[in-house]
Amino acid sequence: MSLNSIVGINSKNISDINVAKKSIIETDSFKQKFDNAIQNGQDKELKEACVQFESYFLSMMFKSMRKTTVSNGGIFGKSNAEKIFQDMLDEQMTDKMAKEGGIGLADMMYKQLSKQNVDIEV
Repeated sequence: MSLNSIVGINSKNISDINVAKKSIIETDSFKQKFDNAIQNGQDKELKEACVQFESYFLSMMFKSMRKTTVSNGGIFGKSNAEKIFQDMLDEQMTDKMAKEGGIGLADMMYKQLSKQNVDIEV
């Protein structure tokens, strides 16, 4: 009997923990970049932070949409390698989408936040 089965840890729990850790790191990175851009009044950094946020938002949308679909993974289901590959592919697609204009969220955020930033400086 393995120690993992006694403690109740399985690969799904470890995967969920790793996803949560990655989400926290991404959120902290975004918050730091966003705060620096606002404080320093740097438009380029503010735009990058908005694009990063849109990419993160799209990534969450993709994950939610994938959960609603019935996957035909065969009798064994998807392997961990396939799940990791799918996550990495989604991440690259959402980054590319956000940088190419995405759904327009980054532009709207940038316009609103840069307008507020100008109002604060005056």
